[in-house]
Amino acid sequence: MPVWVRVSIRAPGSSTSISTSAAANTMFSIGPRPLINLPATLASRLGFDVRAARLLMTARDAGGRPLPIYELGLVEVKVEVPDRETDWVRAIAIHLGGSVVLLNDVLIEELGLVPERPGTGLWRFRDESSDSLRRSAEPEYWP
Repeated sequence: MPVWVRVSIRAPGSSTSISTSAAANTMFSIGPRPLINLPATLASRLGFDVRAARLLMTARDAGGRPLPIYELGLVEVKVEVPDRETDWVRAIAIHLGGSVVLLNDVLIEELGLVPERPGTGLWRFRDESSDSLRRSAEPEYWP
């Protein structure tokens, strides 16, 4: 089971956000910028038009197939946990398909997340001890 965390996503400065779970995908490494993949349905709810998005680049998947990546725009993301308030972090929203929200490795780091035991879905914040492991959120899929 990968590490899943609850996040809030909003347009920069907006008071309205959408809560969902996101996979902290440490193998999602595209450049040095914080990226968040948004499924088309969620992107639309946040006000983005996936059909009008700019082709950012074409990467390759693990099988060597071309994977077009479309840039949607800026969003702010924060982790939702019941025992602390976290900061909003700016990220570039992209669309590369799929039905789950994916956090890239740079955004994972900027959010202060440490996937401690990714096989069982345990994680912690960078400022917490390894004795304070948190369980993954339930996966959420956007049709």
